[in-house]
Amino acid sequence: MTSRRGLLEGIAAAGGINAAVAALGALGGLAPTPAQAAAPVLPRGGKPVLVVGGGIAGLVVALELKHAGWPVKLLEASDRPGGRCLTLRAGDTVREADGTPQKVGWASAPHLYMNPGPARIPHHHRGILGYCKQLGVALEPLVNENRAALAEGPDGPVPLRQVNAGLRGVVAELAAKGLERGTLEAPLTDADLEALRAMLRGFGALDHEWRWRGSSRGGWAERPGIEDGKPTPPLDPRALLDPVLWRGANFAEGIDYAATMLQPVGGIDSIARALAKALGPSLVLNAEVTSLRRLPGGARVVWRDRRRGGKQQVETPAQVVLALPAPVLATLDSDLSAPRRDALRDLFYASAGKLAFQCDRRFWEDEHAIYGGISFSARDVNQLWYPSHGFHAPKGVLLGAYIWGGPAGARFAGRTPDERAAAAVADGEALHPGYAAQVSKPVSVAWGNMPFARGAWVEWTEPQRAHSYAMLRAAEGPYHFAGEHLSHQTAWMEGAVISAWSALAGLARA
Repeated sequence: MTSRRGLLEGIAAAGGINAAVAALGALGGLAPTPAQAAAPVLPRGGKPVLVVGGGIAGLVVALELKHAGWPVKLLEASDRPGGRCLTLRAGDTVREADGTPQKVGWASAPHLYMNPGPARIPHHHRGILGYCKQLGVALEPLVNENRAALAEGPDGPVPLRQVNAGLRGVVAELAAKGLERGTLEAPLTDADLEALRAMLRGFGALDHEWRWRGSSRGGWAERPGIEDGKPTPPLDPRALLDPVLWRGANFAEGIDYAATMLQPVGGIDSIARALAKALGPSLVLNAEVTSLRRLPGGARVVWRDRRRGGKQQVETPAQVVLALPAPVLATLDSDLSAPRRDALRDLFYASAGKLAFQCDRRFWEDEHAIYGGISFSARDVNQLWYPSHGFHAPKGVLLGAYIWGGPAGARFAGRTPDERAAAAVADGEALHPGYAAQVSKPVSVAWGNMPFARGAWVEWTEPQRAHSYAMLRAAEGPYHFAGEHLSHQTAWMEGAVISAWSALAGLARA
């Protein structure tokens, strides 16, 4: 016998979260919403703390300590706050580990920018959204899913609306016919079955024979006007087996990718800049820590001032929060325990990268009516992102590649910027014929090559979680730890915030 839970799990596996939610609505009952999290309450006026690493985690730790009246200093090795929370604009320069500079040659305009690291905020990431609200960071919707965007199928690009309509129609037809034949053995009443049939007909746009024959959900072959329109014919169900098509159509079913998604107005670094402004002189940029040693009652931290020819400086705080990416911390000259250093070295960081072009004409809007969203490629570039801002402006910055690991990530990182751009142009032609004539002034970032990051985000294995996660989160003498890698929200700014709150709780207990 199949329970309601089993039935819903089966529907979700076949048709995605939307199908399960629709079924749940038909049968009655919705899941509760998660509770809002908050930073821990700190005692007033603690001992001096030095924070190392000015990414989101380090900025949050320092800000909360400052608000609680603790003496705090934050050292950041680069010349800007935010770490991987980075925005590139006209006049900026990207330098990877080999020192080759990429000058951003785009026109100067508020809407012409690229976020090579984090770029979007899910609506339920209450921690990072709370800081945006607290600090006055203006937000706007980010179009993550757009059914006018494209997926590269075996016979060429297909609008996602056509793929989505086909998947829903096929799944609904199969399920409805299964119910008609009485093949589903479940403790459901006749009224339940009728409700499910009605839901399936609406969900899949089935006809009176419970068949999927296409509908305007898949787009128009001839648009309605004075005369009635003609829907696009449905895709061959066999085409829907192509993973680029169904993965693209189901991409936004993940809870961290579902609407509403948000972005800061003008670039993701608005968040880091707001945190830095609130910290004021407590934040020191161009301060690269070179060694850590424990002292009775605290620690000795040596750093070099990159603005002053590497002049050495020394700090002796009571406690230190190390908010550095694991690959950076693992190689720092320190007296961290050998098991911790080994575990840090063993963590795998995604070889993710992004590449963006300036386009003098927003051809995706003009020719395809694509306003924001993501198209999915079968090639190395993986995803193309269309900007969710600056609609109808004369120019735009198009994200021409978002690669997050595997052989494609290794190839991207191993190429020169010019080689990456040439490969991305060739791949983009498959989605947008004539692409090469539309894009220019490429800029790329391979996070594994960035000196103060050495990777995009951690990808834990189950054995590592079981063996090393608790140890890496725990304090060690005067040292406390933060960073997105010390959470279950890796790759998100929310993970950095959660880890910062955990480190603050540890400081309060120390």
